[in-house]
Formats: sequence, C-alpha cells, structure tokens
Amino acid sequence: MKKTTFLFLLSLCLAQNGYIGSLSFDYSGSESGSFHAELNDSTLGGATATIIIDDTSSTLFIAAIQAIDSIYFSALFIYMVADDSIFMSGDWPLPPGDILNPNIIFGFFPEIDTSFFSQFSDLIPDSIGLDSTFIEDLIDDLITIMINESYLGITGAVNLNHIDDDSISGSFDVGALQLGFPPGVISISSGSIELSGVVLPQVEIKDDPILPNQVTMYPAFPNPFNPTTTIRFTIGARQASLSRVYNIKGQLVKTLVNEQLPIGEHEIKWNASTQPSGVYFVQLVSGNYSQTEKVLLIK
Repeated sequence: MKKTTFLFLLSLCLAQNGYIGSLSFDYSGSESGSFHAELNDSTLGGATATIIIDDTSSTLFIAAIQAIDSIYFSALFIYMVADDSIFMSGDWPLPPGDILNPNIIFGFFPEIDTSFFSQFSDLIPDSIGLDSTFIEDLIDDLITIMINESYLGITGAVNLNHIDDDSISGSFDVGALQLGFPPGVISISSGSIELSGVVLPQVEIKDDPILPNQVTMYPAFPNPFNPTTTIRFTIGARQASLSRVYNIKGQLVKTLVNEQLPIGEHEIKWNASTQPSGVYFVQLVSGNYSQTEKVLLIK
C-alpha cells in the first residue's frame, strides 16, 4: 500500500510548523467506539499537524490515524482557517458561519480499509515538487472527499486551548452526519488534542563565520521516495563532511558520509529499504556549514 499513509505524513513533510503527538475521543450513534491515535513505531498510528501561513491568513490541518489491523483503520481530519498570519488559540464552532467558504471542516472516517487512499493515486505522482501549490491542491481534494464521504461535523466546536511553536492542545465535542439513505449520525465526545512541535536534530559545530556560497545542499530527489533517494551537494573547499539521517524521534538511523571530500559536486544515495515509512531528516555538516532537509519514505 505504497501511498496509504501519504496524507498522514504530508502534514509533517511540507510543514512550515509541524507537530506530532496524540488525539483521542469516544463516539456513539450509528457507529460506536473509541478512537486513540498516538505516534509510535507504526506509521499507521498517530496524529500530526501543520500550520500553513501566508500574508493574510493561516491554516491548521490536523490528521490522525488509528490502526485497527493491517487493512482497516479509522481516520480524522480537521481543517481550520484563521484570518490572520498568526494562528491563535480559540473556539471554532460548527457549523461554520459561511458554508461556501468554511473556516472549519471536521471529517471522521471510522473503520475504513486502505482502498480509501486509492482516491488519491492520480493526484500523487511518484515524485513531486514539495511546494505550497501542491499541498493546497491536495487539501482541496481531501476536503471534497471529507464533505462527501465522512461523518461531517455539523454541531459542537473544536477548542484550541493553547498553540505555539512548541505545542498544540485542545478539546472537542462534535455532532456529525454522514450523507446517505438513511443518513448516519454519531456523537463525538471527550475529544483531546495533544501535539508537540517537531524539532530538527541539532549538530554542534564551531562558532565561526559561515562562508556564503561555499556549500550548497540541493533538495533530495525523488521526494517522496521508495526505497532510494539521492542527496546532492556542492562544496567550495576541501574539508571534512558529515551526512546523517535521523528519524522523527531524533534517533540516528544512518550515516551516509563521514570523510574529507574534495571541492566540487557530490552525490550520495540512501537506500531506506530496511526503514519503515515515515518522515526523516537528512543533515549535512561540512566545515562550518550545516543544513537539514526533510524527506518522506512511502512504502
């Protein structure tokens, strides 16, 4: 299921501000159960969020997945828009005030199989440019699916108690309707959001002036990838260079290069066939230069 977890991981890989953590709630009505998504070694379990910022507004997108087994899972997506370039805490009541231009969409998909994500196969090429246009188009398509297929939140509210670069916390109680005949109705209660900001791994280097244009690190290609991606960089002086890969927990998973390299362009490949799907950080340290890039492995 190569692209099954794409949307769940997308919010991290393209994030201006990325978060990971847990989300939980109970639901009853046409379908009943408990939902608990907490990030762990399984890429089908956990909650992520991203904040996308432009000059006049900011968007918070939360995606959470609870794995039931290798085929079935439940998913929750929350889309919220603020008319400010800084996303602040507050209440987002349902239904939104403007139905045609909603500032919140809340969609819950209980116990669906992995074929759900096949709807996005045509939207996600094997390699993509990770830009704002792509993520905006993909979110637009996801919103359409949420409206048509999910239990769509129509009453209640999502409350964000706290939000900054370090964490997001909140709660929600929502009444949701699924279109159809007869329509499905569920009550979502005791909703809890606890997310922590993603911090890039740090490598200590000398506190010396950085010489501009001496080292250039290019975006990994392809990205997303499976299972091999290429990291390309240019150095302007013969010097010791170190390239390492970290997982989302900040754990070192691979040292790609650790040697003195000559002037010029260099290319290294990372074969991640032994690693699980997820977001990874490729860090390059060469002389006094340090840069980290996010890459997305999808199996």
